[in-house]
Amino acid sequence: MGKHLFESHKILCVGILAEKSLSYPNLYIFPSIYRNVHGFEKYWRKINEHFSLIKHKDKWYSDWKYLIKDVDTVILSDGIRGRDVVEYIHKQNPNARIIIYYCNPNFSHGRNEPSKYKDLPCELVTFDIKNAQDYKIKFRHFYYPYMKQRLYTIDNDFKQDIFFIGEDKGRLNKILEWKKIFNHYGLSCKFYILKTKHRVYFSNHDELIDEKIPYEEIIKEIRHSRAILDFVQDKQHGITLRPMEAMCFQKKLITNFEEITQYNFYNQNNVFRLGYDNLKDLKNFLYTPYEKIDDSIRMEYVPENWLDTFFEETL
Repeated sequence: MGKHLFESHKILCVGILAEKSLSYPNLYIFPSIYRNVHGFEKYWRKINEHFSLIKHKDKWYSDWKYLIKDVDTVILSDGIRGRDVVEYIHKQNPNARIIIYYCNPNFSHGRNEPSKYKDLPCELVTFDIKNAQDYKIKFRHFYYPYMKQRLYTIDNDFKQDIFFIGEDKGRLNKILEWKKIFNHYGLSCKFYILKTKHRVYFSNHDELIDEKIPYEEIIKEIRHSRAILDFVQDKQHGITLRPMEAMCFQKKLITNFEEITQYNFYNQNNVFRLGYDNLKDLKNFLYTPYEKIDDSIRMEYVPENWLDTFFEETL
């Protein structure tokens, strides 16, 4: 395989591409924009975020700040809490290309809303098609960290028909309603719904969990399932990990994501659209063979190839 485009650059990735398997000498990866703080310092930082009481906010940044002058490209996640991050990077290295990648759909007029950065020397990119249109910024679908590990044989050792895992995010009742519907049609389900922090739950549902499950265990459950349920939040218009997991492990996908047909991996024999397709056909859909997706499509979602797209053209 030839050299990747990004290998000709020195890139600082902050809050994104934090996979351990992605190891290149020109790629500096930091999982968080901000360093961990505790006690009074944590309280003091929160006050400063809202009232800007101190001028030098870089005291809160993690150790990536020491590498700014050594790179030509900085890619930030949308975990930024103010314009100061971009301003600081530009001041330290005026020639550095700065990219903010939005991998969350809802901003609620927060400090990371795209409109608050459009006058700064940075490029704005999002995984959400509608946000790209609304804010007039570039669209790039997300990547799947494990896409290179794709299995070329299809699993047949099924323990359940439909698997779901995700945070509550106000979706609990709707997800449980769909589970009842699936059960009504004779389909077995295994659902894990992570509780929202600081929310009080008055009913004890078997599906609710208190802590995140290791991803290795999630992959095992995916492999033992005929299909993955993808249930996106309201106002989300970009794919989650679920469709990419389905493509990677060659599983059927059941989704309420309306824009799924706009993606090049969409195949009506592999994807069942809630609210569009006939539920009476769901069981037959699940029990018919998966139609393999061309590798050229799958490779677009490999982290290295995703990263290359930022250097194929000027965003």
